Amino acid sequence: MRRSSGFTLIEVLVALLLGAVGLLGTLAVQQAVIGASKTANDAAVALRLASQKLEEFNTVLTAGTIATSDAGTNYVDQFQSLGIANGNWNPDPSGPPTYLNAEGNQLPDGTANATPEYRWARRWRVANVGSGQPYVISVTITYHMDTGSPKTIRLDMERRKSW
Repeated sequence: MRRSSGFTLIEVLVALLLGAVGLLGTLAVQQAVIGASKTANDAAVALRLASQKLEEFNTVLTAGTIATSDAGTNYVDQFQSLGIANGNWNPDPSGPPTYLNAEGNQLPDGTANATPEYRWARRWRVANVGSGQPYVISVTITYHMDTGSPKTIRLDMERRKSW
């Protein structure tokens, strides 16, 4: 008996199985890339929000002339006069942090709980480490990843008391 040309049913099924395994592998790689991209985006947003707060602290006057008296020049330090340099996390260390969205806008209406859009929690601390020493400024951003596990990014900066 002579065999006619073509593929047998088993050969076709094996080829389909190999193709399906290849497609599933490709889908798994794509999902991993998309997940890594989301994680990198969230980290970039957190880093930008922390940098934004440090830039705000760069504009704070740490020694400025406010008056000249017979005794000499008096200086004001905005970190001290605003009550920022107390070494505590700000806002109130026992209270909730400031929740922000990706654009840096605060959670509206004073709501204390994070939402999926406002998931970046920002806290900062300005520590006065002593006379003649710089201020130590720390900004911490905490956010939850899709898995629910928290991720924290912290930036620190030293700021001279006069310049």
